[in-house]
Formats: sequence, C-alpha cells, structure tokens
Amino acid sequence: MRSRLIYFGMAVGSAITAAASPLVNLNTASSFGLLGGTISNTGTSVIFGDVGVKDGSGTITGFNPTGTTVGGSVYSPGAVASDNAFTDFVSAFDAAQLLSSTQTYADLTLSRTFLGNNVYTFVPTDISTTSGINLTFDAQNDPNEVFVIRTDGALTVNGAMTFTLENQAQANHIFWIVGTDATVSVGSSGPITFDGSILAGGSVTVSAASGGTGVLAGTFNGCLFAGTANTLAGTTDVNGCGGTTTPEPGTAGCLGLGAALGLLVRRKRTVGLNRN
Repeated sequence: MRSRLIYFGMAVGSAITAAASPLVNLNTASSFGLLGGTISNTGTSVIFGDVGVKDGSGTITGFNPTGTTVGGSVYSPGAVASDNAFTDFVSAFDAAQLLSSTQTYADLTLSRTFLGNNVYTFVPTDISTTSGINLTFDAQNDPNEVFVIRTDGALTVNGAMTFTLENQAQANHIFWIVGTDATVSVGSSGPITFDGSILAGGSVTVSAASGGTGVLAGTFNGCLFAGTANTLAGTTDVNGCGGTTTPEPGTAGCLGLGAALGLLVRRKRTVGLNRN
C-alpha cells in the first residue's frame, strides 16, 4: 500500500509539472487553417488545411467561386469534424490562459527577443504594435521549444513588422493567445509575413493592404482561430498549424495525465472565450 501511494504521489507531481509547462495542444484542430463562429473571405486567399465553424448556426462565405484555394476540406456548418475541432480549440485556448507567466511586458512597440518554453504576458488589457519592429524567437537549439505570447484583451498589428526565427525555432510552435479581438491591419505598409498561430477569444480580422481586396494582406505561418468571426478582408495566405502537441522537454511521458488534470481544471473555471 505504501509503495502504491508513493507511485501515485510521483505521478501527480509529474502531472503537475506537465500541466504547468508551456503546452498548447490543438488535438483535432491542428488540421484546420481557419476556425470561427463565422468565417468570411473577400479575396482569392490560399488556405492550407481545413476550414470550419463551430456549429450549425455558423456561416462560411467567400470560398466558392471566388478562386480561393483550400488545401483541406471546407466543412458545412454542423459537421462533426469542425464541431470537434472547435471544441479542441476552446480547450487549447482555456489551457493557455491558465499557464503561469514567466515574463511580463508593458507593450509591443519595441523589437524584442523571446526565448522558447516561456509564457510572455502583456500587462495592458489591449496592445498594439508599431511598424518597423522585429520580433526574434530563439529556440536555444531545441526545435521543440514553445513560445506563448498572451494578452487578456485585444491585439492590433499596425503596419509591417518582421520576424526572426533562430536556433531552430519553429513558427508552428509560436502561439498568440488573444483574450478578445485580433486585428492585422497592414495599410500602406504592404503585405506582412506573420509567424505563429493566433487563438482569439473574440474575432480575427485581417485587413486588406493598400490597393484593395485583391491585394495580398499577409502570409500567416500558422492557423487563425476565432471564438466569434474570422474575417479575411483581403487576400490572405494561411499556411496552417503544422503541428499538434509540443511539450517542454522531459514532460512527454506525463502528457496524458497532465492533459486530464488540465481538463478537470478547465471545467471548474469560466474564461472569456465567447462561445455564443
């Protein structure tokens, strides 16, 4: 009996370590490029992965016959696959909001370097970027390291900024956790190449570049998931999530129990993701 208690204690301790790591597990949502309450597209975008809305009340517009290319399936509202994927997106979003911060910032107006396996949180409720900044993601020679960039409110990307991925950093291991609305507005700066997946509790809007809806607004090396509306208001290329579970080194063996505990915590906590 004593040995069983010891083993149980070791398992719980390991699970807590796994649950506390910077982990964003998309599960079935990882095959989707776009998820939302509703989805609309006004350009001839290219989407790598599936497209779907959360339930039968959602709508998908602008994907046929506009010439938009979808590398996966465009699921009809109410499809089981997209319903399950949206549920997994909600779970990943909730879990990411529970992660402890390892670094806080006041704004996103300066060039910064982010190290892998850390959770970076912004103190202001809403944050905006400025043109001309460069964000460096350093995986410290471990391609499995994860970057979580989190704000409780809105994220607005104003104008072009650049990304540098170094020491084996992977775009599909960068997660932008946005509490409310995410807006990428490149304006006259021209197209943006944005690294990382955006998981937003409210909407995701990608505005057209100067010149109209037929002009490339941006290329996203990640997926775009929104609790409400997901709007591509210009030609947008979405390269998809490209990955599934990315734990800290040494926690993979604890992943199953850690995920189970994470789900128990999530059921007891109401977060700001708009599911209506």
